[in-house]
Amino acid sequence: MQLEDALNDYIHYIDVVENKSIATVKSYKNDLIKYMDYLVKQKIKNVEDVSYQDIQLFIGELKDFEKNSSINHMITSIKMFHQYICFTYSNIQNPTLHLRSVKAEKKLPLYFNVADIDKLLDSFGDNDKDIFHKALLEVLYGCGLRVSELINLKINDVHLDQHFLKVIGKGEKERIVPMHEKSVHVLEQYLNLVRIQWEKKRSPFIFLNSRGQHVSRQYVHNLIKDKLHELNLDERLSAHSFRHSYATHLLDGGADLRVVQELLGHSDISTTQIYTHVQNKRLKEAYSSFHPRSDKNKL
Repeated sequence: MQLEDALNDYIHYIDVVENKSIATVKSYKNDLIKYMDYLVKQKIKNVEDVSYQDIQLFIGELKDFEKNSSINHMITSIKMFHQYICFTYSNIQNPTLHLRSVKAEKKLPLYFNVADIDKLLDSFGDNDKDIFHKALLEVLYGCGLRVSELINLKINDVHLDQHFLKVIGKGEKERIVPMHEKSVHVLEQYLNLVRIQWEKKRSPFIFLNSRGQHVSRQYVHNLIKDKLHELNLDERLSAHSFRHSYATHLLDGGADLRVVQELLGHSDISTTQIYTHVQNKRLKEAYSSFHPRSDKNKL
């Protein structure tokens, strides 16, 4: 069966029989046209002549200029095409049976450098609202918490005299997180000067707004968004960037990866290892900028 006929057959099937959206049909068709063009250049004219090795060579070429996400989309398009053809025409073998997706790229997290985190946390005044806001962000960064963990901290979870928090993370998993002196001081200020005024009725939660209500996740996200804009900091940063910064700064200071894993509450070390990529990237940039033999420093 000629490649062109097989392609037209498949596109008709997903368009008319499966009734896929116009965008989906177009996406599959664009992928498969590129695939067919490659096969034709390899002197392959019939779909039954395509081998697993031919497909692997095609995927290998894509790796030179395509993102892994685009390659995986192409692999899906190719697999769906061959599955349809071999199901419809039982005499044709499926060459994609052992075809696997490539590893998805790990996006490096955005994080604050130390100067910017200092700039942000030092930007608050001494009025009640600023003390409240500073306490939120000091604990968020100083303890490496998720926003959900921050807002759900309870009075009984905080042990300021011993400088630690008890945190309930994902899957109700409990962990103990130490607090540094600044976080303790700011949280004490909030509890003793602000919260005591704002609490309208007894609440188990640490963080209450000026109406005495349990503070929401959206409130924290909006606070951070406003502060980034006010201080002219990178507005792509987010609440989770405080957690990324906490981990990155600990590793920069010499902390063991296993310790950081435990502090963050990651069940799998591979989740924590993303931060070693951040370190490696910065090391390469430093080498490129300052090593006398690097290209940047050649006259």
